Amino acid sequence: MSNSQIQSDSEEFIEQQEKGDVNFYSGLFDPCEVVHQKPQETQTIKDKVIQQTKQTFSKQSTLNQKIKSKLNKVALKIRKQNEQFNEEPEQVEEDDPQDLQQEQQLDSKIFAIDTEFHQLKLNKALVKACHDQGYTHPTNVQAKIIPIIMNGKDVLASSCTGSGKTAAFLLPIMQRFGNLKNLQYSKALIILPTRELALQCFEMFEKLNKYANCTAALVIGAVPIQQQEAELRKYPDIIIATPGRTVDLLTNSSSLEIQNIEILVFDEADRLMEMGFEKEIRQILQATSKDRQTVLISATLNATVKQLSLLALNNPIKVNVDFVGGLAYGLKQYLLRIRSNQDSDREATLITLLKTKFKEKTIIFVKTKHDCHRLAIVLGFLDMSSCELHGNLSQQQRIQAYEDFKEGKFQFLLATDLAARGLDLTDVKAVINYEIPYEVTRYIHRVGRTARIGAQGISVTICLENEVVKFKKMIRQSKQQLFKMIADTNKVKQIRRQIQQLEPQIRKVIKEEVAEMEVRKTEMMTQKGEIQVEESEDADNIQEPKKGKLQMKNKKRAKKSNN
Repeated sequence: MSNSQIQSDSEEFIEQQEKGDVNFYSGLFDPCEVVHQKPQETQTIKDKVIQQTKQTFSKQSTLNQKIKSKLNKVALKIRKQNEQFNEEPEQVEEDDPQDLQQEQQLDSKIFAIDTEFHQLKLNKALVKACHDQGYTHPTNVQAKIIPIIMNGKDVLASSCTGSGKTAAFLLPIMQRFGNLKNLQYSKALIILPTRELALQCFEMFEKLNKYANCTAALVIGAVPIQQQEAELRKYPDIIIATPGRTVDLLTNSSSLEIQNIEILVFDEADRLMEMGFEKEIRQILQATSKDRQTVLISATLNATVKQLSLLALNNPIKVNVDFVGGLAYGLKQYLLRIRSNQDSDREATLITLLKTKFKEKTIIFVKTKHDCHRLAIVLGFLDMSSCELHGNLSQQQRIQAYEDFKEGKFQFLLATDLAARGLDLTDVKAVINYEIPYEVTRYIHRVGRTARIGAQGISVTICLENEVVKFKKMIRQSKQQLFKMIADTNKVKQIRRQIQQLEPQIRKVIKEEVAEMEVRKTEMMTQKGEIQVEESEDADNIQEPKKGKLQMKNKKRAKKSNN
């Protein structure tokens, strides 16, 4: 009997059972046969039949529930795939035992399922905080790195984004120094490339510190330096900082003392080097003790990271957690082609995707700040909920956009590569590349915002036909399958017409914003000029009396000499 016939019979059987049409006594005995038996034998047969019927009913009921659950699950999968990705039902993988085995293998690659947090010698307060965050088992990177840091060894770790590496270095640091109080120095310094990353690391610390008694200070730019100096003079256990503000305080303030730092962590090391912080890193290394323990963590181990490791590490233990080209296992990659002569359709294609396929948390990465802002304006006119994250925004605006998107106030986050690293958003469903990124490292960092900590995620890259070969070469090292996605051409045309109709309004908004920015610049320059004039006038007023006094002294000296 074929699988389709079994499925059909099962569905019919379930429907009959729900209606009460199924006779479970059928085939077990014939009541007419009982009449011809002796009374005692009849009673015995009845008892046997009743017992057999109960057993059969119990088994059949359990089987029915399993069959119904299986059918519902498969139907739901097929429906979702058809709605979202225009894939044929035959391409949907059914939830059979082989699939379950693959899911278990996937979990084993991300989580150390044979290890518990308490086995890593973490105290109860930290273990409880991990459980509160939904972490039942440590990830592989945590299971490997935590014991090494606890033993005081230097670490050079390579791990995919979303693997839990922030907790991998925070937990052992908090374990080691949480109970060491009344020490007149800070114990650990964590350096991250951007303010956003430092802020997220600090937020993770607060979550893990829920039941513990550690202290930490966040040292980043765009925050009043006096406030940070006051916090640093309290000698927090952990300092979480960006390299620029760290060197600023080392140079111009006595509040930051790192000569006694015991653990120094460079997170996102490849990004630190890419952003040109080598000089600052050297200054930080020179200001710390040579006896320190150093941890260097990076998504990719390129030549610059290896150079940094030679400079910062002493006989490190190398940890290369099994991952596929820097990409998470749960990531499914799609390519959406548009014709080379239809680059103008890129905007309409993106909006078609957002309207038809991606209605949950989605990040769209754009190369330029101008395109990022224009897309935000277009989405606003189309009543689509979005926020922006790029370099033209102030630090406060960036943090607000991040928090709003994280809390679900917006469906879509439009971002430049400024935000490609470290956005700790565990429930991002998809990442869309508006254009192919410049290099594979940026691609890895972009799509790493989804499929985090064992979750499933989707990435879509919109690509011109003449860029397809370049893109495929870029992601070849990931060794993961690349799927095709197709946008509904009729809907693309419809959206294109809408954008064309909105174009005068879009240009008007952009023009007004440019004019407003020019006015603000002029006002700022005017205010600055007035301040400079006032300062120069004050300086003149101060200098003139001094000049008079000097002249009086010279006159007195002249009189004395004449006498």
